[in-house]
Amino acid sequence: MSYVKCINNEGYEVSLRKGKIYRRSFQEPALSPTMIRVIDETYGESGSEIGYLYAADRFEAVEPPCDNRQPDDSLTIHLPADLKGILYAEAIVAQKSMSALVRQWIEERLDLPEPAVQ
Repeated sequence: MSYVKCINNEGYEVSLRKGKIYRRSFQEPALSPTMIRVIDETYGESGSEIGYLYAADRFEAVEPPCDNRQPDDSLTIHLPADLKGILYAEAIVAQKSMSALVRQWIEERLDLPEPAVQ
């Protein structure tokens, strides 16, 4: 997977948010090497499945961190009580905290690079 951060949304203020990270789409080739396709929050709506074309110079590449840095941000999720109970039961069986189980799930599905061994 490839990710890009918007560094210039001039003229596309409604479509792009400066500083936001988008997933780059390789489903359909861009019309030119100076264009890239990105997937935004309209994904799943009719016509948005392949992403939208933008000038590549509006974005910079973002690589997922592959070191063991301390987290510098958090994410709060809201779950139905039954789903939280299932997650808790799975965490007990895995002998992990619920947050460690969710982090593992995210890392497995995002195919992040392995941390560098020091």
